[in-house]
Amino acid sequence: MANIFDEAKNKTRVLVFSTHSSIAKLLHEVLHFYDKDFGYYLENDDFENPSSDFAILETGDIEKATLFQPSIALITSEISGETVIPLFSKITAGGVLIYHSNLSEAVEKSENFFRKLEFDHPQFQKSVAGFVLETNIGAIPISSSEEDLLKDIEGAKLLSQQFGVMEEEFYEPLMSFI
Repeated sequence: MANIFDEAKNKTRVLVFSTHSSIAKLLHEVLHFYDKDFGYYLENDDFENPSSDFAILETGDIEKATLFQPSIALITSEISGETVIPLFSKITAGGVLIYHSNLSEAVEKSENFFRKLEFDHPQFQKSVAGFVLETNIGAIPISSSEEDLLKDIEGAKLLSQQFGVMEEEFYEPLMSFI
């Protein structure tokens, strides 16, 4: 893991800082659906698709996250403000931070220059087959039974937009995601 930055230094480094793997799985699903080219680090430190311009790391380990020095970072809702403070100084200047509103106070204290995109929990309801997500374009049925995924779905949508997947496009692969 010590050379994770070296392996990805010439790439757009994308961090999914979460203790729930479902967000990273959803991101992979959306990007594959639209044939976006990306590489990613696995928990055993292997790097898949090293020729890609994008390198994605999903971790809940702050040490790995800071070593990665992300250009784009998504921090999910279960992460506390104190935990992520060391990460803010490691985000590439001019990068993008996507964070849940519960981190607003910690983010505002950051002195580094990066774009800040805040998200909150969306409106959703439990259904027989999973959930129904309320969106600007109407109700979207979701087959997943993971409520943690729904809490951070807005963050995943904002992150997907960094790859050129716009809001309406994001929901199509989401409907079949389990």
